[in-house]
Amino acid sequence: MRLIFAVTALASAMAAASILTTDALARQDAPDFLDISSDDQEILDQQDRVRFIGNVNAIRGDTRLRADEAEAQLARNPETGQRRIERITAQGDVFYVTATETARGDRAVYTLSDEVIVLTGAVVLTQGCNVSTGQELRINLQTGVSRLTGGNGRVRSLFFSQDGERPAASGNCPAPPVPGPAPRSYSNEFPDGQSGAPAAN
Repeated sequence: MRLIFAVTALASAMAAASILTTDALARQDAPDFLDISSDDQEILDQQDRVRFIGNVNAIRGDTRLRADEAEAQLARNPETGQRRIERITAQGDVFYVTATETARGDRAVYTLSDEVIVLTGAVVLTQGCNVSTGQELRINLQTGVSRLTGGNGRVRSLFFSQDGERPAASGNCPAPPVPGPAPRSYSNEFPDGQSGAPAAN
């Protein structure tokens, strides 16, 4: 099953301390809709919530949030009655995937109003051959600035140097496998160049 939601995004700044800075985590030229697919969906209309169950994929532009289950909290416009996604909470083998990086955690909260996603619980961030681990990864999707913290432990990173004799080729370090089926192409289900759908009513 699949739902397409219109998105209203407001950018905000994030304080940076003990940060990782990478353009690869920033979402470039994101469309104004969020494409969510799952095995099953439960719409809780009176509560302004939608539950996505089984192999959940939330795609916006070139980024993907994958989880076993997710719940979307909707915000209703009091004048028009239309709703948009305010926040997505995902859990169970959660992955945030870009073209060059993969972040894994036990739980994720994606707040669309300020374009921030927070992964928690045994977080592993893979960037080519480089790997960082911690307990919480906070990503600003507008800027690509991220902060990885260790909770009660410490943050640990393994970086490969690159020189003329022994270059660290990213092609020798395949991306971690993401469980579940890959998301279906949006263009296959919405042909003729359609760019989105109205928000859920």
